[in-house]
Amino acid sequence: MAYRKRVFLNPISLGAPSFIQAIADDSDEGTYKLGNYVLIIADCHRNIMLEFCLANEKQRKVSLDKIDRLVKVVNEFREAVHAEAKLIENPARAQST
Repeated sequence: MAYRKRVFLNPISLGAPSFIQAIADDSDEGTYKLGNYVLIIADCHRNIMLEFCLANEKQRKVSLDKIDRLVKVVNEFREAVHAEAKLIENPARAQST
C-alpha cells in the first residue's frame, strides 16, 4: 500500500514554504524491496531528506529504529515547546508555583 502525503506547516500568508512530505512506495505485498521510503522536511530554503531503506533485514531494522527514534524525539520536543510556550504566556504564574 503506497503512502504519499505533503503537509504545509506554515500558513500560506507567511510566504515561508515550510512542509513535511512522506513517500512510501508499495512493496507489492512484500515482493518489491527496492521502493522509495523518504521523509522530507523543509523550512524556507532549508530541507533535509531522510531515507529509510527496506531492501534487506539489517537495513529494515536500522530504518525502523531510525523512524522510531525520530518520532520519540519529535514528540518530546513538542512537549518541551508547549511547556515553554505556557511559561512565556504567563511567567508570573510559573514563578509562584
